[in-house]
Amino acid sequence: MRRFALLLLGVVVFPVVAADDTKPLSRIGFGSCLRQDKAQPIWTPLLATKPELFVFLGDNIYADTREIEVMRQKYKQQSEKEGFQALRKLCPLLGTWDDHDFGEDDAGANYPLKKEAQEAFLDFFEVAKDSPRRKQEGIYEAKVYGPEGKRVQVIMLDMRYFRSDLKAGPRRGTYAPLDDPKATFLGEAQWKWLEEQLKVPAEVRLIGSSVQFVPEEHVYEKWANLPRERERLLKLLASTKANGVIFLSGDRHLAELSMQQEGTPYPLYDLTSSGMNQGNKRFRKIEPNKHRLAIHDVGDNFGLVRIDWTKTDPIISLEIHDVDGEVTIRQKVPLSRLQAKGDVVIGESRDLAAEARKHLDKEWTVEFTVANVGANKSKSMYYLNSNKDFRDDKNFPVVLSVKTLGADLKKLGDPQKVYLGKKIKVTGKVTLFNDKPQILIDKIDQIKMSE
Repeated sequence: MRRFALLLLGVVVFPVVAADDTKPLSRIGFGSCLRQDKAQPIWTPLLATKPELFVFLGDNIYADTREIEVMRQKYKQQSEKEGFQALRKLCPLLGTWDDHDFGEDDAGANYPLKKEAQEAFLDFFEVAKDSPRRKQEGIYEAKVYGPEGKRVQVIMLDMRYFRSDLKAGPRRGTYAPLDDPKATFLGEAQWKWLEEQLKVPAEVRLIGSSVQFVPEEHVYEKWANLPRERERLLKLLASTKANGVIFLSGDRHLAELSMQQEGTPYPLYDLTSSGMNQGNKRFRKIEPNKHRLAIHDVGDNFGLVRIDWTKTDPIISLEIHDVDGEVTIRQKVPLSRLQAKGDVVIGESRDLAAEARKHLDKEWTVEFTVANVGANKSKSMYYLNSNKDFRDDKNFPVVLSVKTLGADLKKLGDPQKVYLGKKIKVTGKVTLFNDKPQILIDKIDQIKMSE
């Protein structure tokens, strides 16, 4: 049985769902961008993974209307799809909306039928008529699944109901960053609710955002359109000490995995799945994304988060599956990597530089998580730094020379993609450069990575 508590903040009542006393979640599926009037072959491979929970991340239908009855008819069309009915029988469903099921392309707080659209959305997801969500503005919600020690919190954000107008970009449908302290994605009520949710005990936190959080460079809808809001969330994650956060996003008609280390309490992963039947059908110029680890740019897809709770350090597998059931992206992340405390995650609590000075001109073994990967202007040297700020006196770098490592480094690939956010163990001679200690490695295999 799920137990419900009510948290009173001002005049708004927010539901907080306590942990289920059932078995822990080990397979959470998710996806976005699903046209109700097109074929939906994605259900076959999706159902084969047997998700224990499925999260819809927006554009769950393409309503694009100011006629609520038209919207309701499109929801009805989707609800009658055999694959959707099979999923509903298989596992619980959670959802948020994006622009097309909210009502209009790129719409925000000014959409005139948002209250009526909210009712239609809640009806589609079979939310109880007496649910507090029927009275709140916006469709955000959060639930916790699993017993203590294996709890998964799923936080579903509403990125539409309160969203301020964005700053137009160079062409239609594009946007530029807006530095306005009054502009918002979430609205103050939702921000207060989110702060309380991030304090709820959980080991893994999946934050469902219809638009991407980590990517900053493309010109379409994303958190970086309102950089103050993005920074606010980063600071909130740090101040609440909310460990285990992974972002799930949609919208972009492609799938990709992004990861940000700078300015974060630990590596932040953003796994994007889009669309379930609206994925790109042809190759196009790949959007810029300095945080990208992997991309699935063409074809329909869905996402899957697997959690192996049997390991001493549980392993979270972030996956993208295509319409044929093939895994096109997979990143395994130890849960310990998503912890803000301790030098294992970011290395900044230890003065590694001071420790290294005790071993000058001697072999030393050091272990830390790479918080920053830098390079000189010519990219002839790469630096695996223990601190986000490489200039910090506590920072200790492991140095890779292109000239020394030659073909081995070329075979390795981009050091940022390989090492950033990864725990490494390095043995080598400690030397000084500009009066700062470092290890300049001779062979790539001096660097061992922990899974």
